[in-house]
Amino acid sequence: MDKKQIKVPSHDDTAVVRFGLVVVFVVFVLIGGWMTFAPLATSSVASGKVSADLGKKTMQHLEGGIIEAIYVKDGDKVKKEQILMKLSDVQVKAQLDILNAQYQDSIALLARLKAQRDSLKQIEFPKELHDADSIKNQMNIFISSNKSIEDETAITNNKIVQLQSQIDGTASLMSSKKNRFESISEEILEWEDLYKQRLVDKQKIRDLQRESNMIEGDLASAKSEIAKLKEQISEVNTQKLLREKQFKNETLQKYVEAETHLSDLKSKIIANEDILNRTTISSPINGTVVGLSLHTVGGVVNPSKPILEIIPEDAKLLVIAQVKTTDIDKVKVGLLAEVKFAAFNLKNILVINGRVIHVSADIFIDEATQSPYYEAKIEITQEGKERLEEKGFVFVSGMPAEVMINIGNRTALDYLTKPFQEMLDRSLNEE
Repeated sequence: MDKKQIKVPSHDDTAVVRFGLVVVFVVFVLIGGWMTFAPLATSSVASGKVSADLGKKTMQHLEGGIIEAIYVKDGDKVKKEQILMKLSDVQVKAQLDILNAQYQDSIALLARLKAQRDSLKQIEFPKELHDADSIKNQMNIFISSNKSIEDETAITNNKIVQLQSQIDGTASLMSSKKNRFESISEEILEWEDLYKQRLVDKQKIRDLQRESNMIEGDLASAKSEIAKLKEQISEVNTQKLLREKQFKNETLQKYVEAETHLSDLKSKIIANEDILNRTTISSPINGTVVGLSLHTVGGVVNPSKPILEIIPEDAKLLVIAQVKTTDIDKVKVGLLAEVKFAAFNLKNILVINGRVIHVSADIFIDEATQSPYYEAKIEITQEGKERLEEKGFVFVSGMPAEVMINIGNRTALDYLTKPFQEMLDRSLNEE
């Protein structure tokens, strides 16, 4: 029977085992030391979204119009007064041409009426009137009107001259009749003396008296005729004055109406010039274009509807985070945070740095989940802004984000023992 051979470990095998034990020991010591002493950042994870209040400027157009050109797109950096979009100005220019032509006509009309109101011999046209046709038309009207007035005045004056001539003729006849009347009166006296002396009969006296009576009647008729002619002259002069007064009043009324119309035209021209200026839509600030709602030349801009928005270049980029109620005692203003955006289409996750600038004092309720939370505002740091710009990322209100707020440091051992510690605390507190 063969004896069983027992293999005694060699010196080399013992060394290997010892080395292995040492390695295991060192590893456990290192891991244990790391778990016990190495600090790990502790974060409060919260869902959030980009704040709607970015100080952005919403670009609108009061009247609307047809797009002639678009010079920007979402994400473009723009400067103050930089042209963003051009609307068609064909209609407003046509309207302005009509209004300016009417304005020139009204200036010329007002100048002509002023000359007629003040009885001037010629029209004094203002320097702003440069339309030759308007000047020519009003000059023709002025000359024609003056000619008409002169002709009417001449007719009236001729009529007065004729009436005065009749008066003079009647007065001359009266003078002759009066002389004849005086002569007959003397003859009658002489014949009456002869009649008293019985030298003549009374028939001659009767004939002379009859003639005297006739002349006296003629004198009375002539006197009455002169009175009527003078009354006609007075009526003609009165009518002349009334016509002149009526012409002045009508001219004054037309002048006032022309002034009102001119003022109305000025207002319309100013309004249309403003519309023309606003067919060129420019940026009011330095910033970034977002929310461009129209992209097609020939498209229609609806009145007072948002066209695009511009986020000021110095705007605070804020993320509103929903902090868990269990973390509220640890989340404070000034804490650093890391923000990730689901809207980023990047192969590598880009972490943007931020800082807590506000924590709400009261609880909010999520309308969707009915869960309570505290609101924290995270402002993206300047470094974070620069990284966003490098990646061509544009902030859009309501964009979802994930926020990790750094609330302190803990060791790995704390993470492992915390559940057991909490279980022990609860069991010790149970009755």
